[in-house]
Amino acid sequence: MNRLSLRHLHIWPVPLLLITAPALAADNGGGDLRIDRGLNWEYCDPATTRERPALPLEAGQPGSTQVEADAAMLDQINNHTHFFGGVQVRQDEHYLEADHAYYQRDTRQIELDGNIYIEKPGLRVSGKEGQVELDKNQGWLTEAEFRLPERNARGSAGRVDIESKTLSHYDDVFYTTCRPGASDWNIEAETLDINMDEGWGVARNAKLRFGGVPVFYTPYFSFPVDDRRKSGFLLPSIGSSSRGGGEFSIPYYLNLAPDYDATITPRLMSKRGLMLGGEFRFLSENQKGIFTGEILPNDGDADIDRPSTRGAFNIRHNSWLASGLTTTIDAGYVSDKEYLTDFGKGLAITSSRHIEQRGDINYTIGDWSLLGRLQDFQTVDKDIARIDYPYSRLPQLLASYQHSLDEMGLDLSLEAEYVYFDHVEQVRGHRVAISPYLSLPLRRSWGHLTPRVGLNYANYQLSNMDAGDNSAPSRMAPTLSLDSGLILERDSNWFGSAATHTLEPRLHYLYAPYEDQSDTPNFDSSELDFTFSSLFRDNRFSGRDRIGDANQITLALTSRLLESDSGRERFRASLGQILYFEDRKVQLSGTDVTATSTSSVVAELSSRLDSNWSSSATLRWDPHLEGGRMDKGKFALRYNTPAGQLLNFDYNYTRESIEDINVSAYWPISHKYTLLGVWKHSMLFERDMNQILGMEYSGHCCWKLRALLQRFVTDADAEADTSFMIQLELTGLGALGDNIQDTLEESIYGYQSGN
Repeated sequence: MNRLSLRHLHIWPVPLLLITAPALAADNGGGDLRIDRGLNWEYCDPATTRERPALPLEAGQPGSTQVEADAAMLDQINNHTHFFGGVQVRQDEHYLEADHAYYQRDTRQIELDGNIYIEKPGLRVSGKEGQVELDKNQGWLTEAEFRLPERNARGSAGRVDIESKTLSHYDDVFYTTCRPGASDWNIEAETLDINMDEGWGVARNAKLRFGGVPVFYTPYFSFPVDDRRKSGFLLPSIGSSSRGGGEFSIPYYLNLAPDYDATITPRLMSKRGLMLGGEFRFLSENQKGIFTGEILPNDGDADIDRPSTRGAFNIRHNSWLASGLTTTIDAGYVSDKEYLTDFGKGLAITSSRHIEQRGDINYTIGDWSLLGRLQDFQTVDKDIARIDYPYSRLPQLLASYQHSLDEMGLDLSLEAEYVYFDHVEQVRGHRVAISPYLSLPLRRSWGHLTPRVGLNYANYQLSNMDAGDNSAPSRMAPTLSLDSGLILERDSNWFGSAATHTLEPRLHYLYAPYEDQSDTPNFDSSELDFTFSSLFRDNRFSGRDRIGDANQITLALTSRLLESDSGRERFRASLGQILYFEDRKVQLSGTDVTATSTSSVVAELSSRLDSNWSSSATLRWDPHLEGGRMDKGKFALRYNTPAGQLLNFDYNYTRESIEDINVSAYWPISHKYTLLGVWKHSMLFERDMNQILGMEYSGHCCWKLRALLQRFVTDADAEADTSFMIQLELTGLGALGDNIQDTLEESIYGYQSGN
């Protein structure tokens, strides 16, 4: 005979009836085993626990109630039924278990006693005794233990009141995200309210304990129970630097609407005073943006070269106004040139030389792409003279066209541009440039041949000229190139695995007659860095103010080793050089004609030895230097494992300007401890440029402590800045301390915040 099963909780028409069934094997694990059923506390990612396990009873008709028990005693006179012995009840997505269940039919109320377990979406509760009202989704339990599976959170309470499908109230609460048996941190509160519908929890008269020691008390504390936003204070940030002294900030988050929010952050610095910062974000179907700003009304460390009131702001905005029509605004401003050095966060920010202020509007239709731009710069490097400030574009209008004439096999491209260049001290003026190109790409699996012809026209209208200079110069410079290459293959192997070895010779011929451009200004042209890819460019200058004359041929050779089954590239080596048939007469202002017959030799090498190790190297050797020597080189060695171990070694050399060694590591030595470090040393200036030493400690997947000591300089002559950062991250609650992840992402190649 099977267990008693009542699918729709029908009351039999007898005054008193005792129904029994053979007892089934009980779950002797108690509430602890049931409440953690299907939850994996061994993994730190809560997403691994979000799949809700199947309940013992199958879902029935919506609104129906299923009951199973070892026995039931029915009292028709009092409209009362007593179920006992492994009672299980399910209604829709709500499920409960108990030793005894007393059901009152007229009120549809169930009193529970002994070994109670209740499960509903987002909540599991066990307790000693309680009551449930089926129609109202309400109830209470005493001596309760609870779980929030979607947050990997747990706790206990003297009493739990379930007030609706999504709202629950707790008295005398213990709350943590640490696994059962480990309570490294917890919140003890007089009361706790959890609203699953709105995604928040509120604790009153709460104490935060870490390692059993009270570290924080608040009469009111609000925190998220899912990924949704809610107004309130965020955890404070604490740090120290040699420029700002001791620092303390506590952000206040404002959830203003579903599509926009704000954060206000007071930042107190012992050497500087109180700074007020703010951030406003918005996101809609056709636009998004973020506005940030901060102001220090009275800098306590200001001197005669800096204002006492200092501040900064930044605007980033993107919009999608219509199909193919977008706009972008990216603009920043600081009150003085020392601002980023004094208050910036991170080496990349404090080393900035210019702050861009740019607004773009882009429109794409068919083969056309149109750009309108306003661009200006604020120079914050005090060592740059005003005459060397970058030009502003007020405005820039650019039209690009690309079209393939399939019936003829031709590719047609066109760029037409108008710009007004403005400058505080230099020549300024209008430039109109038109560059049409026509090519005939012939491609086969074994190689390619691509002839290409182009024309570069520019006309200027200038002002602020020296007396006697041409105020309306123009030039027209044609170019002709022929690019060809072969791909030769043979079977090979890579450490015993089948592979394909290729040999790819390439020839590139370029001809551009000399056009005198000495009377045209240089608004935006510079000589391109000479790399392997630049061997095949049609112009050795960037921008449109200089078109290099050329009569040259490039000889290059590439060899690859590809896995036969996946096509993955395991090894690549490239070597190339340009042979010049004529001297290069077009140069940037103040430089002499280049009369060498050959260019530097450029080599590139990359390899992936296995899934963890990879390396790359570039080398530029100049045979025209005395004795012939390396002109520029870079070497990188990477080690990256699925376990999160990172090791990087970089060597960077440019003759007479750079010679750096950079070593960085992020190394978990156990599931708890991680060591990290960065050492960047300039061999040219014999000085350490960036040093970081830090440690991470992870406790039971519910908290992480990071400590970091950094010492860096923004340039070779600058005074070193030392900062100490510490951060305590409590899983599911937030992070207390400085934002260390940004520093690690900037300094350790391959590091991501999720490491």
